[in-house]
Amino acid sequence: MLDDVPSFASVAQRIGNCRLEKALRHLSAQIEIEIHNAEFVPLRGDVRADVKRLKEQAQRFERALDCVSQRVMDLPVLEIDCLSKARQAMLSVVALCDKSLSIISGKGGALKKPGRVTCALIVIEAWTFVNGRTPGHNNDAAQEVCDEYWRACGGKREGDPSKWYRHMTAALKSKGRWRDYIREKIRCGVEGTE
Repeated sequence: MLDDVPSFASVAQRIGNCRLEKALRHLSAQIEIEIHNAEFVPLRGDVRADVKRLKEQAQRFERALDCVSQRVMDLPVLEIDCLSKARQAMLSVVALCDKSLSIISGKGGALKKPGRVTCALIVIEAWTFVNGRTPGHNNDAAQEVCDEYWRACGGKREGDPSKWYRHMTAALKSKGRWRDYIREKIRCGVEGTE
């Protein structure tokens, strides 16, 4: 049945080793965490807008300092050096804003679906462990397993499993500690059930 929610056991069986169930269940918590944490990640456009606003306000403050600096004779002499410190601080803030705006992409782009790349990475590593080879990003069977694992983790079916193509491509490019962690959890999960 297409509407039945797959179990971790059925996903493990589909990959080719029923002993994967424990590792798949354990790693599903990582997907939940990623989805939950995504609620707190600001959009790039919002971050850029805030940085631009800060830069504008810093420049406005700098212009106000220019006006006050022309009236230096009316200010307490012992306190005047704070004006140069304030000007230096504003120059540093403007420089920080310029650097931040050069780093933060201005492209809007589609929002990434949290948890999807991690889900694909878990399936890829489990598949590789069982089958001895890494599935390609266009492997229909692996994409179907990604969809089933996603649903076993509580995600919703979104139609055609080939929509996992992009997520699998990103997962296959992923290198480093996160991938090593997943690989180790799968290996330990399978070997720990013997």
